[in-house]
Amino acid sequence: MKKLFSIIAVMICIQVSAQFEAGSQRLHLGVGIGSGYVGSGLKMGVPPVHASYEYGISDKIGVGGLIGYTSASADLAFFGEAKYSYLIIGARGNYHFLNTSEYDVYAGAMLGFNRATVKFENDGGLFGIEPEAGGGLVFGGFVGGRYNITEKFTAFAELGYSIAWVSVGVCLNLN
Repeated sequence: MKKLFSIIAVMICIQVSAQFEAGSQRLHLGVGIGSGYVGSGLKMGVPPVHASYEYGISDKIGVGGLIGYTSASADLAFFGEAKYSYLIIGARGNYHFLNTSEYDVYAGAMLGFNRATVKFENDGGLFGIEPEAGGGLVFGGFVGGRYNITEKFTAFAELGYSIAWVSVGVCLNLN
């Protein structure tokens, strides 16, 4: 934990030329660790995977979208296994409060829609009833950071409430 705080302190002290600016385009591909969609008693199926796009409307603000998927299952004693899947599609907005030639630290919010489905192992469903797909509005808030590996390739990490508690992955600079 001390190492993380040291890295953040160094990032705050370094101010060079901005890597995120108006017109910037970024494509994130990530995988999550932990998720609010996999509750107590459920087994993780597909971990949270996601892709997001961000367009810089200024040197500090970026907007875009996210699509993500995760699944889980539960053993229902005498009724077999229930398999849950979640498809999340949403809009994101980020505020970049630290931009350097190597680092980009931001905070953001997401608003979207979750399409949830459940399937039962037996064809008759639970008590002979097969549930319909459901879903609803989802929201999230997160902080994140990117570290430039090359001009076009960046590693990123986000922490917060979105498709996963922690997300890591790669980011491609599309400019």
